[in-house]
Amino acid sequence: SDVCSSDLDCGHGYNVPFVHLLSPGADPTAMIEDLAKKNKKKTPSVSMGQGQEVIARRLVGTGMLTGDWCILQNCHLGLAYLSELEGTLVKAEDCHEEFRVFITVIPNPLFPIGLLQMSIKITNEAPVGVKAGMKRNYFWVTQDLLDAINRAEWRHILYVMCFTHSVVIERRKFGPIGWAIPYEFNQSDLTACALFLQNHMSSMEGNAPKGGQVPLQWQTVQFMISNVQYGGKITDDLDGNLMDTYIAAYFQQAVMDPSFTFYPGYGIPSGPGTVEIDFWRAEVEKLPETDTPEIFGLHVNADITFRNKQTNEMIGTIIDTQPKAVGGGGDGLSREDIVLAAGEDMLAKDPGDFDENEVKDAIAKLGGLSKPHNVVLWQEILRINVIIKLYRITLKNLKLAVAGTIVMGADLIEALDNLYDARPPPRWVKWSWVSPTSGLWFASFMSRVEQLKDWMTKGKPASFWLTGFFNPNGFLTATMQDVARKHQGWALDEVVMYSEPTKNDVKDVRAGPEEGVYVHGLWIDGAGWDKKRICLVDQAPKVLFYELPVTLITGMQFKEKKSGWGFGDPKLTSGKVDMTKYSAPLYMYPRRLTGALGTYIDQLDLACGGEPPQKWCLRGVCLLCTKD
Repeated sequence: SDVCSSDLDCGHGYNVPFVHLLSPGADPTAMIEDLAKKNKKKTPSVSMGQGQEVIARRLVGTGMLTGDWCILQNCHLGLAYLSELEGTLVKAEDCHEEFRVFITVIPNPLFPIGLLQMSIKITNEAPVGVKAGMKRNYFWVTQDLLDAINRAEWRHILYVMCFTHSVVIERRKFGPIGWAIPYEFNQSDLTACALFLQNHMSSMEGNAPKGGQVPLQWQTVQFMISNVQYGGKITDDLDGNLMDTYIAAYFQQAVMDPSFTFYPGYGIPSGPGTVEIDFWRAEVEKLPETDTPEIFGLHVNADITFRNKQTNEMIGTIIDTQPKAVGGGGDGLSREDIVLAAGEDMLAKDPGDFDENEVKDAIAKLGGLSKPHNVVLWQEILRINVIIKLYRITLKNLKLAVAGTIVMGADLIEALDNLYDARPPPRWVKWSWVSPTSGLWFASFMSRVEQLKDWMTKGKPASFWLTGFFNPNGFLTATMQDVARKHQGWALDEVVMYSEPTKNDVKDVRAGPEEGVYVHGLWIDGAGWDKKRICLVDQAPKVLFYELPVTLITGMQFKEKKSGWGFGDPKLTSGKVDMTKYSAPLYMYPRRLTGALGTYIDQLDLACGGEPPQKWCLRGVCLLCTKD
């Protein structure tokens, strides 16, 4: 607002738009509207998208005549209109001198360069830290808002709401262990929640008997804030569970106790003066300058995850901006020589293609394609054959291109650049799996080939390396099919997965289970593992990942698992499963994604070690097929 005010006073004309570059957690709309109120201006607005160009054109045209301020929101969804807007502003002659146009947009390379050059660029980063977030929140909170409800509970719960908003925004910095998807929670979410709480408490006062008070309906408050206000942006079910856990912990009767604290040093202010806004702002200033990850429910190791994320992003940027045309090692080798030497080493270890006729014969000896796991074996071999041919052709063509025998096309240039930077070429990753370095990619490639060859020639392994599958979901489904067929009367759609970690390492497993399969190669992220008690524990300092021992995966009927509800009470629990376990989501990679293009596989139940499952939910605990 200060930037806009100074520019308005400096004589910038109607043909100089204000471009607000959006950043996560920052929404400038409220600030623009506040500035407009001070200048007694109307602010018609439109959120750009398909078909909204007509409305935007009308608002701009009207504003140029009346002097209103026009807000065009989310213009990255309507870039085609911006070129037209540039021409309109350049050619405008008879225009009201107080007209202004405000554009909010996510940085986009297709943004018209002319419009960008003639505009004033503004960005507004989200505050860093809980204290900074609370300071901003209580800059927004006014004395009028504090006085809106004549109940001490109102000021109390408003503080809880502001604190919750700061926490859910700040948690985003920890990457996937914070939120699987970095949602753009912003000031509008806090405003909507505060308005709901104000209306809710007003209705409570209106329904209260004379001389009495109606208690807050906490269940209603929790649902509205978690599932409606914030939940409207959440697209991942597991993130939704995390938000539910936060809201259930922060919005309950216990927070009304004066001794309640979110975490040591983060209490709720009380005492005389709570009716004054200056009291709350002074209390916010007393909050710690730096935040431990434990305030978010995370382990202190999460700070290492955050620093690693920052470092990797910086190193990746440095590598991407390195000059590619020149290069060479200290021994005088050129960039091409280094890549070709690495390629020769890979080609020397070429495992060779799988012969489809030999594979068919081997599968026939294993029982044929009527067995679900044999179908998985056949599909995995077909997929790995594509990778074998792709990597071999790429390296051979690269060698010919460097020698000048063939033309070095865009794919080969891309492969050369990435292999020189020790990264797998994007074309390999597209058809195979994600890996941070070419060395790790090739090691995984050889291990996958070895597992498939052993399975084909020696029969089903005692324990499967789950990471080695292109389609682990298909493998788990085949396991459910196999279990269902062993039980007469079991329908496949009624069979659900049941998991049980063992105490064994893979080297100790000599034979598979009677029913189901053993799997290994899974890593726990966000928690440690006690092999003796077979349960989750807190991580040791500076240890980020723990390997899960060999785990039994089998199937059981849904009605048996459902009857396990009872939360440890023997009077209520009649089924075979202890439902107090934490259902840890299983992902292929550290980047946690769900949906059609995601890396989410399933959920495995892990014992909580005497802790409530909510603790591990806030810790962001999950299982990964690879920690790299």
